[in-house]
Amino acid sequence: MERLGELPEPEGGTLGAGGPVGQPLSSLPRRDVDVETTGWIALALEAIFGWFGILGVGHAYVGRLALGIGLFFGWLLILGLLGVLTSVTFGIALCLTVPVWVAVPVVSGLLARRYALAYQLTGSWGRALAYGGIGCLGLILLTCVGVILVTVFFGSIGALLSAAGQQ
Repeated sequence: MERLGELPEPEGGTLGAGGPVGQPLSSLPRRDVDVETTGWIALALEAIFGWFGILGVGHAYVGRLALGIGLFFGWLLILGLLGVLTSVTFGIALCLTVPVWVAVPVVSGLLARRYALAYQLTGSWGRALAYGGIGCLGLILLTCVGVILVTVFFGSIGALLSAAGQQ
């Protein structure tokens, strides 16, 4: 069974620089997650962070980092376009936006879970916590960038209206 982010077990069953030399791998404490749980962790990471605008964390957890990064930027683009479409149609497009916003992260999470199950991948709780932490930092970063963009946008509109009122 393949472990995420790990090299195959050495022939002699011992570790080199990563652990005690000469000690069999079976006697070391393992923090592995079984295949089924790895799939559920990938689904949870993908869906929860996807609902907050960070899609791709579950795919990165199962080892598909390039796909995870592509999903992240693509999802931000789609959410931005749906936001603009909702504004232009005075909220009518919200009927399309909400189901897409809810369903896409779940479907993407199910695909990440299916990938983990199909390739019999196992992970670790440390790796799950690391990707969860990265997702939280990304969420904080997106919030800060969003606040800055909104402030600049409304500040610019206020300045333009103020300049137009003085003429």
